[in-house]
Amino acid sequence: MTPATVHCLDQARAVLTAADTDRPVRLQSPPGAAGQHGIGWWLALMRAVAEEFPDHPVEAVLDCGDSPGLALAALRAGVAQVRVSGLPGDVRSKLDDIARQSGGRLED
Repeated sequence: MTPATVHCLDQARAVLTAADTDRPVRLQSPPGAAGQHGIGWWLALMRAVAEEFPDHPVEAVLDCGDSPGLALAALRAGVAQVRVSGLPGDVRSKLDDIARQSGGRLED
């Protein structure tokens, strides 16, 4: 699955319109988007994608930069996949555990 970085709904629409409905599409936010655009922006974007393309399997990843606080807030808000980088091992381990408990996933 090739990831597609999307900055807006029009870009997500273009990716999904061109995609094969039999294969999942990975939509990812730009680096640091949780801090720049907000977690609500990503949730709204993915909600619109799900409504417009109900037959397309989508894997959506929100980039939280190097902020464990944003990653935690995103998981609590219902973002299933969160990318965070540069965390110390103990912080990463705790955040990973929280992600698993909430049914989410943490990525580097």
